[in-house]
Amino acid sequence: MLPGILLALSLTATGTAVAAEQSEGISSSATPTPGISAPDKAPEASLREASRSGPRSAPRTPALSSTAPATVAPGEKCEPTALGSRERKAGAVQACLTAGTTALAAAGPQARTAQSAPLADTGSCTVSVPNKWWYSRYGYCVYGITVLYTLKDGNGSPIGTGTLNVSTGAVLSASATKWKERIAVTMTGATGAVTTLSVKFRTSCSAGCKTPKYAPWVGKTGELVLGKLANGDVEYEANPAPGSSVDVTTSYTMYVTSPGATATDPNASWSNPRNVRCDDAVRDTASTTTPSPGCVVPHVMPVINMSDQPNTSGPGAAAAAYLWAQNNLANGWGSSKPLTRAKSGIADRTARTCGTFQERTDIVATDSCDQFPFASTHEGGADGALCAEIIPSYRGGWHIHELQGGAGKSCVRAHVPLADKQSAESQLTAGYAEHRILEAEQFKVEISGSAAEPQAACLQNRPTDSLPMHGGWYRNTTDPVAHINKTTSPLGPAGTRATTAQTCVGTGSGEGTPAQSMDITGWLDAGIFSATHSTGAGLARCHLIPNAVGGKGKANDGGYDNLVPCWQSGMNTGTPSMRTYESMLQNSVRDAKDGGILGPNDAIFYQVAPDYLDATSTIPQGVTMTARVERADGSSQQLFPDIYIPNTKGSTGLLNLGN
Repeated sequence: MLPGILLALSLTATGTAVAAEQSEGISSSATPTPGISAPDKAPEASLREASRSGPRSAPRTPALSSTAPATVAPGEKCEPTALGSRERKAGAVQACLTAGTTALAAAGPQARTAQSAPLADTGSCTVSVPNKWWYSRYGYCVYGITVLYTLKDGNGSPIGTGTLNVSTGAVLSASATKWKERIAVTMTGATGAVTTLSVKFRTSCSAGCKTPKYAPWVGKTGELVLGKLANGDVEYEANPAPGSSVDVTTSYTMYVTSPGATATDPNASWSNPRNVRCDDAVRDTASTTTPSPGCVVPHVMPVINMSDQPNTSGPGAAAAAYLWAQNNLANGWGSSKPLTRAKSGIADRTARTCGTFQERTDIVATDSCDQFPFASTHEGGADGALCAEIIPSYRGGWHIHELQGGAGKSCVRAHVPLADKQSAESQLTAGYAEHRILEAEQFKVEISGSAAEPQAACLQNRPTDSLPMHGGWYRNTTDPVAHINKTTSPLGPAGTRATTAQTCVGTGSGEGTPAQSMDITGWLDAGIFSATHSTGAGLARCHLIPNAVGGKGKANDGGYDNLVPCWQSGMNTGTPSMRTYESMLQNSVRDAKDGGILGPNDAIFYQVAPDYLDATSTIPQGVTMTARVERADGSSQQLFPDIYIPNTKGSTGLLNLGN
């Protein structure tokens, strides 16, 4: 029986076979291998090691992830032994050879077997499962092709046998069309009159390819005894024209004889069941980059990897949006369902999805429209009005705010910082080149999500109608009113008044926008009240969520829903006033070095609720304020309890502005 062996073929990422401790040709005996690697572990270790050596390593994708059966031409081939040869003198009239992909039993005298095949250099192409070709996008290996050499007497009875095991493997280059393949043949068994075998090996390739070196060894270096290994490299080279590709099939022939005998025909032959594709057709014709031609195994689907880990040069928010899309869109583009590269029409697809996009620079300072599926795929270019619209924000993990829900949607457009979008586009373009993804070729995208850290309760439980703000969120609600001013003549039109305002803020909170001079609900009523009472006192537009921690105050950023009329000295400023407690909030969210009280993932839940006299009121008669410190460890305590601030003039407690 063929003993279980582990043959390791060592190849660099540019396709160069390495034999650091063994010269090309016959290898010396190696220490017996105690066992065989698990089938699903050995391939994983293969080309990954190779990718660490050499200046242009292949992208890191799962190595040797696809298989195909190994097959050879069946049947036994026999030739007469030469008159006067050592074999004929030993009684051998015929020398026969049988090739297969399963262990071949040696008949006749008791077999001598190697305890274990010797190892070539460990490294890139470690395969422990026989009878299969293994493939990655960047290489291939096979182990377990078995050749049985038999000497037979005049009656056709065996008088000696030799068993050979053949393994080959190569690593392709994404930036070159020339590659090497390591060939290894081991004599793993011998019986009777067979003690030494002479092995010659030749390779070839199909049209569009040539073999500058087609023999892995020459001369007597192919003579094997039990337990010895012959190994060496062959070379292939393809030359695709610009804009074209070449499909290459590699083929193998083997001549096995006793030393001194001459073989006239190949004893065994087989071919690689998968093509290698070499191309010069990856780059976009509109691109300024000119990547080199290169080679891949097209049968293995390419996978472009991205990480949503926030950093100054990464895709961050853009990658987080893609991951959300893969998990929430109806079709699973890029994960369960492949995308298809499109080299032209990118601008048109971008316009269809992002042409009606409304920037939210109040939330994302350098807001830009990013889309998924990508505009550089045939699946991209959906009508933006039909897409989910989201805003990724980060605090100890990504949180996605849905401006337009994702249920049943087949596309997404995301509000992401321009730098993140540009980084994602660069990584995608590089992925096309590194994985040699051609026009109309399918691929997948794997997004590695950053691990979410423990967070304050309000950071983990965001209202669905909230919006992101400095890593936290805010929410302003309104109630309808019959008239936005109820004491003017004529009465004001129907509208809304600000009601509950909530925010969850942590360290790093920034400023919002100051109150803009505009007629918020009740503003004209407040002016009439002040003039009627001849106070001469100033009025203000009070922020419910304070400007100091991100509250809005402009007409185009939600300020209408965050402002109410108030006395400047009284409800807005003074002691006590809204400013008294807003300052407590502002000081608490400072960095710890500046006196803040929060850890990185702690937050303060802050709420202000206007108190209206009745359903027709346009100005509150006061506000109730509350704030609670929430820790990442789940604990919490009041920053201040429910505090009521009346909307009265100065410190008099009189002239309440509420109506």
